[in-house]
Amino acid sequence: MADFKPFNWTCNVCGQPTTIVDTNFTSSAFDLYCEMTPVGQGIEIRGSLIECPNPDCHAQHMHVRATHGPVVSRGNGYGKTVKADPQRPVGIGSFQFLPTTPKPLSVHVPAGVVEDYAEANLIAELSPKSAATLARRALQGMVRDFWGVSKRTLAEELKAIEEKCDTELYLAMVALKAVGNIGAHPERDINLIVEIDPGEAGTLIQLIQLLDQEWYVAREKRRLRVSKVHELALQKKADQQAS
Repeated sequence: MADFKPFNWTCNVCGQPTTIVDTNFTSSAFDLYCEMTPVGQGIEIRGSLIECPNPDCHAQHMHVRATHGPVVSRGNGYGKTVKADPQRPVGIGSFQFLPTTPKPLSVHVPAGVVEDYAEANLIAELSPKSAATLARRALQGMVRDFWGVSKRTLAEELKAIEEKCDTELYLAMVALKAVGNIGAHPERDINLIVEIDPGEAGTLIQLIQLLDQEWYVAREKRRLRVSKVHELALQKKADQQAS
């Protein structure tokens, strides 16, 4: 693509930050319009595909965007085209079709949390507020399962584990709770509107990935290391008794 400019990007499947070049990106568009459409209005539908260059991933990220615009002549007898107007999206404007599943959580995370996490990823672009609410629910599920706490509110549960957590991680969880609260408890102030864009929803979802690594994966690695030491001690004792 002659006009393509490389850009920085992070894959939400493998989490690898990278620079996308023209060999990892393609985009194409087609027009929809009727000859009798009033004042010559049509719709441009543009699809783009990014393939993660990480050799261990290669996940494909497909976005589709639909935009209203006037039907204009291409010139030189090449027919007509729709001149897309970015300020006039069709419906929600854009949607991510792929990947249909995000970077998976480890097998140690409860099924309910995995379901909330997956759904939050799927609707992050369609409804960022709903995705933030699901991320909040996933957080509460993890706190209750991993730390064995169950109180009246998530705020009380987070307070109960504050001294057991890294300060920065604790503050991040409090922030996720605060943003997700808007969707979880709308009846408290139905006039309060907090705008959340898909990128911000993605940031909240990434915290769930981090908690999986910091809590569940780290605990399992520790368990395996300790288990190997115990197995070694038992083997040496058995060898000593056999000699």
